[in-house]
Amino acid sequence: MGASYIDHLKQETAKAQGRILVAEGPAGIVGYASFHAVVSSEDEQDEIPYSHSYVGDLGVLASCRSQGIGGALLEACEALARQAGQRWLRLSVLAGNNRARAFYRRHGLQEHLITLEKEL
Repeated sequence: MGASYIDHLKQETAKAQGRILVAEGPAGIVGYASFHAVVSSEDEQDEIPYSHSYVGDLGVLASCRSQGIGGALLEACEALARQAGQRWLRLSVLAGNNRARAFYRRHGLQEHLITLEKEL
């Protein structure tokens, strides 16, 4: 991950009263999550105004997956969302990323909005 993307994550999480969570192992950083504590639904189509928390990124090194790291990061984000007084925690995942979708389902997340697209 490049320095400019880290700067971007810091700026975006700060705007949403959030933070970047980091998981460390013996060799250094093995995973991270960018957490946005307060996100407004105002810009979303067909939504009444309300706020929620959002996980912008959640990543674990391929060599460290299936060890509970992603689950621990997600649980930490959920705890922070509750502390922020939010009722919902959201995130986005690519439709074709079946492994990630199954992971999120195992952790209690359900599909909320499905966006369809067609290449022109």
